[in-house]
Amino acid sequence: MAISAAIFIESNSSGSGADFIRHARELGLLPVFVTASPERYAFLHDSAGLDLRRCDTSSEAAVTAVVDDVAAAMPIELLTTSSDLYLHTAAVQAKRLGLAGPDPNSIALCRDKARQASVLRAAGICVPYSATVVADCDIREAITRVGLPAVVKPISGTGSVGVSLVESETDAIQALRNLLSTTTDVRGRSIQSGALLMSYVAGDEFSVEILDSRVIGVTRKHLGALPHFVEIGHDAPAIISPQLQAQIVNKALRAIDILGHARGAAHVELRIHQSCITIIEVNPRLAGGSIPSLFRHATGFNPVLAVLRSLLGMPSTAPASGAHGSIRFIMPKCEGTFDIPQAGERLVDRFGLAEFALYRTLPTEFSRCNDFRDRIGHVIAVDDDPASAARRAEAAVAFACQA
Repeated sequence: MAISAAIFIESNSSGSGADFIRHARELGLLPVFVTASPERYAFLHDSAGLDLRRCDTSSEAAVTAVVDDVAAAMPIELLTTSSDLYLHTAAVQAKRLGLAGPDPNSIALCRDKARQASVLRAAGICVPYSATVVADCDIREAITRVGLPAVVKPISGTGSVGVSLVESETDAIQALRNLLSTTTDVRGRSIQSGALLMSYVAGDEFSVEILDSRVIGVTRKHLGALPHFVEIGHDAPAIISPQLQAQIVNKALRAIDILGHARGAAHVELRIHQSCITIIEVNPRLAGGSIPSLFRHATGFNPVLAVLRSLLGMPSTAPASGAHGSIRFIMPKCEGTFDIPQAGERLVDRFGLAEFALYRTLPTEFSRCNDFRDRIGHVIAVDDDPASAARRAEAAVAFACQA
């Protein structure tokens, strides 16, 4: 019997990309990885049994040609991506082949954060007030409409790139102009110029992880210092009251229903302030920030494998109650050469870690970006006591980042 292919169009660079490839192989499929820049992914060096295809992944025609070439050689069982930037491309290709996957129109709606906010607001979902800025002449009107403080973000972005809090009119004008002048994304692809100005919502931040309209769990998110919104850690499952969890889950499920995203993974970010739940944004994908690994260690449920099984029409086990997990990211304090003390090789044993991962080869030259690129690794600690898991993860990161 001929082997079937699982096609992956690009990947996130430090999260679950390698896991998708490994699990596809475990399911008896040949992973076919389509990329414009193989050198971007360190995990490809250790991926035996992988069919690597190189093409301009920003070109629909080029991707189509590669996919059709694979289809001429073997059956294709699934086609997906773990990268925000290629969600629509993958959805379009999967639909073209008649494969299971999310609706491309829903993906496009979710990826356009201005449209997404407008649709949710019209349906009665509490979202931040916002204004779209597509030219310099829009800036002052947007500031007047939204007010300050506010959050500036790209219309379509990922990993907190270009997202910042602005408290003065001068800062808002400069931040919006910076985004208007940005013509490429973090991978150098051409993007539509534009920005979103959103009212700032204070409060604790959570995310609801969903697959095929079924809740996987709720995550507590930890952010670095303002004015940036860099995620420095997560706790799962989040420690909240059953009543609040039910409210959060219901809001998230209603949001993805309104956006038409019934099939596939979703990562719904929200904030809670004085009992008010505000949806910040809906991401039509599996959570990043190694949250899938965190859930796997804490609950035994593997979100990456569950996504693949869903695309293949296979049943998946439900998340089980279990321990509590905390992930904390290794982020150098200063720019320049960064290395971990020699004793870092004993980090796992010293702090009882479930996982320790580096995204770069050390030593490395570190330059701050104030977004996800500042994270050069992570640790995960698991414990029956959520406070203990958090303390051990934080202590491990503190040790790794000591001067």
